[in-house]
Amino acid sequence: MDGIDWTHIPLEEFVLVDEEQEDGTVRTITYPHGEGVAQRIMMGIYYDVRDDYEDLLSDEDGDRYETAGEVPVIRDGRKGYEPLDSLTLVDLPTILETLAAMDEEVKRLEAERKRRRSNELARARRKIKKLDLGEW
Repeated sequence: MDGIDWTHIPLEEFVLVDEEQEDGTVRTITYPHGEGVAQRIMMGIYYDVRDDYEDLLSDEDGDRYETAGEVPVIRDGRKGYEPLDSLTLVDLPTILETLAAMDEEVKRLEAERKRRRSNELARARRKIKKLDLGEW
């Protein structure tokens, strides 16, 4: 092993790294930390984290992600925003807690939406019943 400090490398850097050349051009390096099993696991973690964030972002947070590359991160009970490409393996417990909170919020909002829809349908049924539209 070449002594990689796995904990402080941004997860994204296990996938791609842009390296500036002497002539000023930028070359994209794939698999900058090797192509071993451990590196593939780190790539998988990055893709899973990225995809789950993208699935759970609210519209407002989604706009922020698209424009600034920042995602919500809950640290010490406070919601802040950090660039997705800066998150490391050390941040994984925080990432997991944040994603769990976001998942709960999505479920709560979905349940609220279903409850409102159910109430709307019940009101419509009562209205139809009052109008006695069921009789020919």
